[in-house]
Amino acid sequence: DLLKSIVLDGEIPSLLIVGAYREDEVPDHHPLAFHIRELDQMKVAITKIRIGNLSVDYAILLVAEALGMDDDDSKVKSLAETIHRKTEGNPFFMLMFLRSLYDEKLLQYNFGVMKWTWDDDAVNSKIVTENVASVLVNKMNRLQEETQRMLMVASCLGAAFRLSAVMEVMKNIPQVEMRGSMRASARSVSGTAATMGNSSASLLSSDLSNACTDQDGSDSSYASSIEEFEGEGLCEVENEECHFMHDQIQSAAFELISPEQRDSFRGRIGSILLQTLPPEELEASLFEVVGLLNCAASNVTDDERVELARMNLKAGIKASENAAFD
Repeated sequence: DLLKSIVLDGEIPSLLIVGAYREDEVPDHHPLAFHIRELDQMKVAITKIRIGNLSVDYAILLVAEALGMDDDDSKVKSLAETIHRKTEGNPFFMLMFLRSLYDEKLLQYNFGVMKWTWDDDAVNSKIVTENVASVLVNKMNRLQEETQRMLMVASCLGAAFRLSAVMEVMKNIPQVEMRGSMRASARSVSGTAATMGNSSASLLSSDLSNACTDQDGSDSSYASSIEEFEGEGLCEVENEECHFMHDQIQSAAFELISPEQRDSFRGRIGSILLQTLPPEELEASLFEVVGLLNCAASNVTDDERVELARMNLKAGIKASENAAFD
């Protein structure tokens, strides 16, 4: 509504608004889609530019640029065409495939000839047998376990998150409990898996006094994990603020959590943040914390259900106030 009011205000001269959204995330009944149709009917000038995947020609240019090679090179063309065929020209997935080839030593820099080299047959075999999603999951499975656990927590906090929040959660969930929440394929072969707490555990008032008795996390190990997931191009870190480089990376990190444990794991995170965040940070993160607690609402006691309802009411009032404008 605010955007519509600005667009229709004839007293604002020389106004250009540029926006971007994904078609699959804005269905016909979405408010944005409704307002765009309404503005179209009111003859407001709207130029729509649909950004699709890369064509084969542009895919060749991308691969050539990434490898620092000539786009007329027949081997570059062959590699780019193979990657394009599997990824359908999605730039992000193309770069992820290239990175996975490097990680698995199928793509190596040859200092003898001063250029990148690869085995076409090996590349073709890998790409034919793997899909895009598995590239991300397999990439994360090769990370050190501490890094995987940090990514699991971060994926529950959203596309953007604060490192302090991730580390606070890590310090308050015992290692055996964290490992028990991981998918079997992501879990280290060492150690014993455990389930995520028990169904009668208090959601809003968990005892954190002994939470770290078997946790081996330290500031140095966390720093190593942060360096690893940043170095792997999974997250961008700027001081305290971090964000996943792509929503598919966040989704793949969430896939590290065992499906049966996802709701209780998110509820556990919400409970920890509720008890450990300073009042001002808790107020700023109210929507996120309430959303996490709601994931495990079926496990709360009657008294906690009342408290959770109160928190949801508070979040609703805050959302209403944030949406209001003169």
